[in-house]
Amino acid sequence: MNKLGVLLGAAALFAARDASAEALVRRALVIAHNGSDDPSLPALRFADDDGVLWAETLQRLGVETTLLVDPDAATLAGARPVLAGARPPTPDEVKREVARLRAASLADDEAGRETDVLVVYVGHGNTDEAGRAYFTLAGGRLDKASLYADVVDPLGADYVHLIVDACRASGVVGSRGGQTDTAVLAELRGMLAREQLATRPTVGALFAESEDGETHEWSRIRAGVFSHVARSGLLGAADINGDGQVEYSELGAFVSASLQGVKGLPARLSIHAFAPTGAPRRPLVGQAPSGPSLALSTGFGHSRLSVEDADGRRLADVRRSEDQYVMLRLPEREVYWLRTPTSEARVTLAELSQDVLPELKPRELQERGPAEEALRRGLFAMPLDKDFYDQYVAAAGLVPVDFSRAFPPAAGGDFVSRRFAISSPSPWPSWEVGLLGHQAPLGLGSFSTGPSLSWRSDTWPHLYYGARASYSLMPVAFEGIRTHRATVQGLLGLRDGVRTPLFLEAGLGWGVLGVTSKARRMGDPTLLTTHAAAGVAGRLFGLKLRLAATVAADRVTLDGDDQWDRMFGIELGLRR
Repeated sequence: MNKLGVLLGAAALFAARDASAEALVRRALVIAHNGSDDPSLPALRFADDDGVLWAETLQRLGVETTLLVDPDAATLAGARPVLAGARPPTPDEVKREVARLRAASLADDEAGRETDVLVVYVGHGNTDEAGRAYFTLAGGRLDKASLYADVVDPLGADYVHLIVDACRASGVVGSRGGQTDTAVLAELRGMLAREQLATRPTVGALFAESEDGETHEWSRIRAGVFSHVARSGLLGAADINGDGQVEYSELGAFVSASLQGVKGLPARLSIHAFAPTGAPRRPLVGQAPSGPSLALSTGFGHSRLSVEDADGRRLADVRRSEDQYVMLRLPEREVYWLRTPTSEARVTLAELSQDVLPELKPRELQERGPAEEALRRGLFAMPLDKDFYDQYVAAAGLVPVDFSRAFPPAAGGDFVSRRFAISSPSPWPSWEVGLLGHQAPLGLGSFSTGPSLSWRSDTWPHLYYGARASYSLMPVAFEGIRTHRATVQGLLGLRDGVRTPLFLEAGLGWGVLGVTSKARRMGDPTLLTTHAAAGVAGRLFGLKLRLAATVAADRVTLDGDDQWDRMFGIELGLRR
């Protein structure tokens, strides 16, 4: 093929990739209901507000969104545009919207477009007399059977993402959960647990719970704590690799980090993120269209920031590390308030669009009781940095995002820079010092051991390259003979296969083999040497370790014949 053909083929490949990216349609169904059909559970205060904010958030992120909500008087007074097309969250309206989404998904499928549907529920979680878990609707219920049979499965989408904040309320900082009986909590958890999703490889779920099964809502932000943190993450605070998309591992890690410091509540909140097994790195949201955005560069000077509108609604929160770049996409308002724990500033939409941020001025802090103080001080106290993300992903069993291929979105997007402006954000560009042991060369009846030094870096997802140098010797002489072996090799490998921390690598390079005895010394400085390894990489006691079973082969000449000298062994490495 000539050069022109190669160029045309490459152009077609990139065009096809871009076209496939544009051929993904995201839609959402947001269901929010304050009411309860259980006399022992009072009505919620902010589930309807959460529904409005969820709809605004998803629309800002380019997701076609339908809102089913019955707003109370306070929420109606806000006159948000998304309420104009809202319908009540009744079983009939849910079925009607599912049918519409199914028709749209089938039409997209015929046109060659993929579809993702997000289903967001905010309301009461409870169990019936028979112990079956359900979510409350206006005049009905959504139990486990109907959740999947009447909502998830009929959608006809390529992938479905469930986000659930099932709740109840009491006081200024209210509880959101079912009854505290452990059997009830187990039933509610089982509706979205990994086992329930195992038979649906195209369905993922995200929800929060605590040690007593309750989540919480807070009058200060006029929203549920979990819903607010999850929205902040989707708006950009969770985008740790800066590619403009938010995956399950990123959102789960962000919510977990944000809730880590809250210690004054009766029970600590925890996040459960179950990515679709068919595509564990399927993003919940993609690159956002143009719109109001707040860029926080490394020189911004504040690590913790809240964004509110003129009515006091908290739109987003972020907690950054010092070298972290963050881009927040904000629902459109005429005026925003930027607040840190000690300062604040008023910013208009026009100023925000011109990247003109006024100076933040001192503000007063007023604590309103132990529960609110715990949330003020603890919520978003810990940044989502690289170390926290790595630990969370390893503990949760999620597939990490690809750091090596983060790039600004296509024209019209508002992403400016990678999230980390100083440190390299790739998970594997690292040095490794290792200790190896293998069979002695030349078939001598002993073993060799010594140090190794390696460097590895990402290229494509799951693929890495690198270099490795090693030296080994026989610590115990065999019939007076001792060998020395040194190698330098290039590496190519695969990592994180089948949603596990496993890796497989191969190397090829040059080596030197020396043989010493009391009588003489000899050596071959021109060895062709190969290396293969398979093993696991992870953390133990805070250390980044890599354990591998290895096989090496040198091309040697013995008794006038060229042959491969194989050596099986093991290697333990400590990564930087």
